Amino acid sequence: MKLCLLANARSIHTRRWASHLSRRGHDVTVLSLSEGEIPGATVRRVGPEPGTCGRLAYLFAVIPVRRTLKALKPDVVHAHYAGGYGFLGALAGWHPLIISAWGSDVLVVPGAEPFMKWVITRCLGQADLITSVATHMSASIRALGVTGRILTLPFGVDTDLFRPANGANGKLEAAPLIVSTRHLEPIYNVGLLIEALPEILSAFPSATVAILGDGSLRQELERRVRELGVERSVSFTGRVTEREIARYLSKAAICVSTSLSDGNNISLNEAMACGAFPVVTDIPANREWIENGRGGFLVDTKDPRDLANRVVEALRSPNVMSAAAELNWEVVRNRASWQASMTRVESEYCLVAQKYSHGANSLTA
Repeated sequence: MKLCLLANARSIHTRRWASHLSRRGHDVTVLSLSEGEIPGATVRRVGPEPGTCGRLAYLFAVIPVRRTLKALKPDVVHAHYAGGYGFLGALAGWHPLIISAWGSDVLVVPGAEPFMKWVITRCLGQADLITSVATHMSASIRALGVTGRILTLPFGVDTDLFRPANGANGKLEAAPLIVSTRHLEPIYNVGLLIEALPEILSAFPSATVAILGDGSLRQELERRVRELGVERSVSFTGRVTEREIARYLSKAAICVSTSLSDGNNISLNEAMACGAFPVVTDIPANREWIENGRGGFLVDTKDPRDLANRVVEALRSPNVMSAAAELNWEVVRNRASWQASMTRVESEYCLVAQKYSHGANSLTA
């Protein structure tokens, strides 16, 4: 099948998606406003970088995308992120068109920007199929007044890579490891963990904390760690590979996710698969996966003491951690497998492609 993805070629999600489909034998082209190389896929740069002219970049890319689609004649066009590439896909006018919402595009932007709410609603209305990664996101899409078919399907995790190692009991060593795998940006709220560290380390002085990832707040967070006097216990790793994330999580006793908003919290799913006990913020994305007190703990988004108390409680409760590790691995295998999700996606591609014969009727605008 000839597939065209409208997506950011630099995104790890785009790279996973395109490479997987290529390995499955599909002819995959990624049209992106950013440069990038993806194994197995053809990446074509269209339009200027969004950083140079903001959202106007998507408007400037419409004509090049229309020309490219007319030449390629893909069986399916799949736009990732409703407020950007979904907008571009809707204006390009090629069908069948699938638009995937990733999170903030339907959870945050419509409430903050009335004009973008109108744009996103109209774009989603042009799609032959909409996908979202969580039930609360699908509900938000319906609340916009969108009536088209929505498939709720988590991104999922690679269960060959993210899987149990030694179990929770094996992780409660003399120096338990606490890991955060969120980007260092405001929405991920990693400062909440930093503020909780003095209390956590007072109860477990030998604990170590690994903060994976990078972002605009890194220097500020590193400075705050020094101000709190806990720098000897904390390491900032910068960006790491998926394999390195899996290695950290396989050794971690606790994984903390402090996000203020999420679509499908893949970081949480990865931690669950590896047996790291989740202590995560009490938001809809996390409640979809964690029952407070069983699979992990849910904590207030603004209260570092609540976070600290729950981390300490977990580290003092090896039986709770062990039971959660077993439960969470089953949940991931049954509901959050990357392989299962992508098999479903391929089936949906076939279904939507059957509605169109790709000639002049495929380009509607």
